[in-house]
Amino acid sequence: MNKIEHPIQSVSSLIKAALLATVLAVIILITAVLPAEYGIDPTGVGKSLGLIALAPREKLSKESELLACNDEGSAKEDSVNIIIPAQSGLEYKLYMARKAVLEYSWSTDGVALYFDFHGEPQGDTTGYFKRYKEATSSTDQGSQTVPFAGSHGWYWKNETTSPITLVLKTKGVYKVIGLR
Repeated sequence: MNKIEHPIQSVSSLIKAALLATVLAVIILITAVLPAEYGIDPTGVGKSLGLIALAPREKLSKESELLACNDEGSAKEDSVNIIIPAQSGLEYKLYMARKAVLEYSWSTDGVALYFDFHGEPQGDTTGYFKRYKEATSSTDQGSQTVPFAGSHGWYWKNETTSPITLVLKTKGVYKVIGLR
C-alpha cells in the first residue's frame, strides 16, 4: 500500500497564518461589512463599491416608534394658525401609524380655499397618494382612520390676491411634520 505523508506545520508558520487571517478579517470588516450592514464607511471604499446602499436606513422606523406609544394616554390635541400666501399653496403634514385615528377641523374667516386632504405611504418613491377629500370650502371637519403609516395632511391653495389665515385643530396620535 501507498502511504501518504502530510507535512507538519511549525508553530511559527501557524502563528503567521493566524495573524494574516486576522488582518484580512479586519480589512474585510472595515471595507465591506461595516458599510453594507451598518452604513459606517471609515475608508470610503464601501461607497465606491456601492456597499453603503445596502445598509438599512433606520433601525427603528417611525411607525414602530408611534406604535410603541400608541395607547389612550398618548393622544394629543393641537391648534395651529397657518397663513396661506396670496396666489399660492401650502401643505401641512402629520406622521401617523397605520390605523391611527385623526379628528380634525379647520376654518378660515369665511374665504374659501381649494383643499386636498390626503396621505402618502412611508418609504414610497412612486408618488402614490390616497386622497381622502378634495373640495373648495372655508371650513372642514371630520375623522379619518388612516390606511397606512406615513405622512397625512392637507394641501390648501389660495387663489385670491390676499393672504388667508386658517386655524387647524387636530386630535389623535401623531407627530407633527409641519409645513412643506
